Amino acid sequence: TIMFVGYQAIGTLGRSIVDGAEKVRILGAKYPVKARIVRIHGFSAHADSDALVEYANEVGSSAESIFLVHGEPDQCEILADRIAERIGKTSIIPAQGEAFEL
Repeated sequence: TIMFVGYQAIGTLGRSIVDGAEKVRILGAKYPVKARIVRIHGFSAHADSDALVEYANEVGSSAESIFLVHGEPDQCEILADRIAERIGKTSIIPAQGEAFEL
């Protein structure tokens, strides 16, 4: 049995396994997934979106820009919309490798 605690990002080995892959690639070799998979969804190393919106509300008025750089794109868009509704600022969601002068 393998227990996954928390979120598994898209494109990771963990995500492939929890999504039901029958075989996975590790260091170039393919292996069958023979383990029973168990997930616990209640744990997270990250603040929830309510806490992030509240934080943006507290510091956002003095911020020139708000960058959202962690999370999947669709979830970043949802958070950006919530921040815009709450504090009236548009968040920037950079693409991988995109650079900004601060």
